[in-house]
Amino acid sequence: MTKRISIIGCGSIGTEILMSLKRGDIPNAAVFSVFDIKVEAVKQVLKELGDANIEVFTDFEDLLNSSTFALTDIVIEAASKVAVKEYGKKILASGKKFVTLSSGAFQDNCLLSELLQVAEKKKGSLIIPTGAIAGLDAIRSVRRNLSELSITTTKNPSALLGAPFFRDSQIKLEQIREKTVLFEGSAAEAISKFPANVNVAVTLALAGLGLHKTRVRIVVDPEIIVNQHEIYASGGFGEISITTRNNPMITNPKTSALAAFSAIETIRGLCFDSFRVGS
Repeated sequence: MTKRISIIGCGSIGTEILMSLKRGDIPNAAVFSVFDIKVEAVKQVLKELGDANIEVFTDFEDLLNSSTFALTDIVIEAASKVAVKEYGKKILASGKKFVTLSSGAFQDNCLLSELLQVAEKKKGSLIIPTGAIAGLDAIRSVRRNLSELSITTTKNPSALLGAPFFRDSQIKLEQIREKTVLFEGSAAEAISKFPANVNVAVTLALAGLGLHKTRVRIVVDPEIIVNQHEIYASGGFGEISITTRNNPMITNPKTSALAAFSAIETIRGLCFDSFRVGS
């Protein structure tokens, strides 16, 4: 049975997901609607795809009250953590499967608890893809035996432009000429300072020791051309070391292409569940 999909946010990742769905990369899936306040940009994407049947919304309440949304099975958020906060409860209250890429929103533990309560009550589902890292299945499987969990993220300066960290720091991004550690602290602290860069840290924390016990190091390197994430975990089970070196998206260097691919694979799993490898 075809799963009907609505996408919130048609930026770089949202567009990649939309294109994948329209190519038929995901069996049993069809895009019914796209919600984005930048209507002209969305219409241009749909024009390039040659699809005039996808309904475009610029007001969330219009989407929520539409017959299109009533028929929707899966809602994919590819916009921002603000979108998760503003729309998450209503989506889950409608009994939908809500796939959210902006896991940084869950630095707010109260928000996560509220969304989970709504999901359980209304039989919805809150789903966070692995994103631009690897090994979450392993981290989840040993979470009760973890004593240490950390992630070191290394990026080119261009991927860190505009981060709030630099507002209160004496470090000037444009003056960095060598590999430099910018930040060391908890995942809870990191997401407020680098909100566009460390969703992966929050996702890892949620799979393992939580936001305050998961350690994060942010490194800037003018010589690196990939987005690198190094995960280290240890405990009674032994040790896990995982490194991913991801090509950034051409349209958005702050984001790894793997983040889009991970979201697409998550959707595939929801639409085609007769075979699965891994947890």
